[in-house]
Amino acid sequence: METDDRYIVPGLVRGLAALQAFSNEKKELSVSELADIIGSNRSSAFRIAYTLEHCGYLHKSGDSRRYALDSKVLDLGFTYLSSLDLLEPSRPVLARLRDDTSLACHLVIRQGRDIVFVDRCQATGPFTSTVGIGTRWPAHATVTGQQLLSDLTDEAIRELYRDYQWETFTEGTPGSMEQLIARIHQVRGLPALISWGYFNPGMAACASPIYRLSDNAMIASVSVSCPVGAFPRDEFEGRIKDAVVTASQVLSRTLSINNPQF
Repeated sequence: METDDRYIVPGLVRGLAALQAFSNEKKELSVSELADIIGSNRSSAFRIAYTLEHCGYLHKSGDSRRYALDSKVLDLGFTYLSSLDLLEPSRPVLARLRDDTSLACHLVIRQGRDIVFVDRCQATGPFTSTVGIGTRWPAHATVTGQQLLSDLTDEAIRELYRDYQWETFTEGTPGSMEQLIARIHQVRGLPALISWGYFNPGMAACASPIYRLSDNAMIASVSVSCPVGAFPRDEFEGRIKDAVVTASQVLSRTLSINNPQF
């Protein structure tokens, strides 16, 4: 999307970048660390952190020299998720899928070049998923992300990844625009995608798309995950895959019935 820099508010851009600087790996940040991540000087980073603290989006940790996200950040995410009309109808479907497979089940959407886990049903078997709500993974490197990207045209994908610094995780990760486009051509239209160590060498996953039936747009994905070897591969690619596809189809129909706009 083209932008007119005259209307950009630099301070707001830096403030949003500061909130995005926190992650599971960086739950607490000093002012100096924050300055390095957002590319500002220490004085500017301090003012941004102080403002976000005053507004309730950050708080100081125990030693009072480091900052962490505060609970008000959740208001932004839950307001957005509520606007999707997606969470409430998805929970019984995810619960049934979990009961049928004993696996951790996830609801996933795409935001830009990332996939975001927006809901989860924990596994009933011995494997406990460490993927929390709000976790972001690169879309190009995961089967769930590639599935959600496949709803875009090739031109839209090229624009989305223009000037992207490609990061690879396994031999299967697309490392260039042409490799990603070729992969999207392979998966476009498939009812489900299987990962057998595709993103994380030790993990298996299966994802199936959720559609808005009014215009056949792909709005989210249902996925399950477990360690590679938790099931024989033929069972995972058979019974487990069929259960995931059924769950995505049920949720697509449920959304359409509950909300005619779907």
